[in-house]
Amino acid sequence: MKINYDNQHEKWEECIKDKNRNKFSQNWLRRDTLDYWRHQRMLRPLDAFILKGETWLTIGDGRYGTEANHLIRKGANAHASDLSEQLLKVSKNKGFINEYSKQNAENLQFSDDSFDYVLIKEALHHCPRPWIALHEAFRVCKKGVILIEPNDQLSGKFNVIKFLIFIVKKFLKKKINFKDYNFEEVGNFIFTINLREIEKFMLSMHYRKLAFIKMNDYYIKGVEEINLNPINFKGKKKKYFLKLILKLKDFFSNLRLAECSIILVALFKEDPSKDTIEKLKINNWNLIKLPKNPFRK
Repeated sequence: MKINYDNQHEKWEECIKDKNRNKFSQNWLRRDTLDYWRHQRMLRPLDAFILKGETWLTIGDGRYGTEANHLIRKGANAHASDLSEQLLKVSKNKGFINEYSKQNAENLQFSDDSFDYVLIKEALHHCPRPWIALHEAFRVCKKGVILIEPNDQLSGKFNVIKFLIFIVKKFLKKKINFKDYNFEEVGNFIFTINLREIEKFMLSMHYRKLAFIKMNDYYIKGVEEINLNPINFKGKKKKYFLKLILKLKDFFSNLRLAECSIILVALFKEDPSKDTIEKLKINNWNLIKLPKNPFRK
């Protein structure tokens, strides 16, 4: 059976060959933009896991290996991977990352237990067979897999934000996406996850330890070019608008009237140490111990 992957390869190729796209993509290497601030909010909780010298694999890290770079700056040894290697090669030549390889997340070319941790940030939802990719990530890790992915917005809870969007669209006579199925420009279906499905994934393999964090994110076009401390009115407007949207989303999420847009989940293959558990608590992770199968020793 033919498996259709997205056309991210062409997008990365544009970042090399197209002058304007190349200039824009250089913003991903910056650490002074509002977009960098967005991604750091998602990556900061990883401090609970990172130990100097431990090995990490990042999957779907084709945007110059920015996740691997984050881990390297924190003291870990990180191997960046992606289905397409164009920007990773550039990044390695710049010294931004140390090592990389071209990898299909659904068929990783590594032995079992090759890395301490595997990080998949906003990449699992690009896979046509995401559960296979998750099994592969779990296979090649020693300690665990960490996911940072879109959180399912319609997983059984009333979502006031989605409800209001539906009302506005109906008033404007626009098409309403009741089931919230979405696709990205590169051609993939956005496979959102939820905690219950991950729990079932773990239980089916007889693993019992999980940790999670839910948070909100919001993307504004052009945020990659906005300095964290913009001096022009347009930049300040986008900065304050982004933070306002996040506060509103947090408000409704805290009232349990909406789901957070992002979920971070740590799937433990090896029981976390007492030191790791303390760090998880400090970094606001919620720990879960799943029920033991009574029919297995």
